[in-house]
Amino acid sequence: MRNTRLLSIGLFSVAFGTGAFFSGTAVSKASNVDGMKIYLQHCKTCHGVDGNPTDLGTGLGARKFADPEWQAKTTDERIIEQINEGTPEMMMPFKEKLTPDEIKALVPVIRSFKE
Repeated sequence: MRNTRLLSIGLFSVAFGTGAFFSGTAVSKASNVDGMKIYLQHCKTCHGVDGNPTDLGTGLGARKFADPEWQAKTTDERIIEQINEGTPEMMMPFKEKLTPDEIKALVPVIRSFKE
């Protein structure tokens, strides 16, 4: 009886520990999303390769990511919200096109453009 109980506790511990281990692995893989690759694929057409709007982007009112004033006053949360929701007639929402991890990976790329 005692051996059965110890075996049950041991198996539970192994199962729980394995789950915790693999869930951590999934998180670390998600954090390896290449934000610059996503930016170049989905954002550069309007926001430019250097964070300065292209002619098309300027016509649509695209944000200049290299603007130090905008960088200082805009939170990471606001950047994520903007990417998710877009702006009617200006920027399409990306919440259906990109995963949450891909959207979060864009924030440091956008932050890297400050002058």
